[in-house]
Amino acid sequence: MSEPTSAPLNTVTWWELPVTDLEQAKAFYGAVLGWTFTPFGEGYEGILNGADLIGGLWQAPELATADGIRVYVNVADLEATLAAAEAAGGTVRNAREEVGGDMGWWAQIVDPGGRLVGLCTDNPAT
Repeated sequence: MSEPTSAPLNTVTWWELPVTDLEQAKAFYGAVLGWTFTPFGEGYEGILNGADLIGGLWQAPELATADGIRVYVNVADLEATLAAAEAAGGTVRNAREEVGGDMGWWAQIVDPGGRLVGLCTDNPAT
């Protein structure tokens, strides 16, 4: 009999963002989402949200970043996060849009290296 796992089944339990410039990506996501990073070896940084290890950044060849991974990060204040993304050198691809069915709102940003990242919130615009 196998040991039970504490990770939820059928959910994302780890994700990685391929980046071409680790330092640029760390500065951008640190400024926009408050993430910190811990080295996992050459070309790889673990992403920390507070004390929780939530994913990784990896130094990838240019072609590997084209499709990347699409993730949606839950934020408290969507507009403040969009503004922080622009202030840190990113762009807003899609501003706030309703998901529908009382499921909240979403938006998308593009970091300075060209990677698309989704944002989501249950909180209405203030």
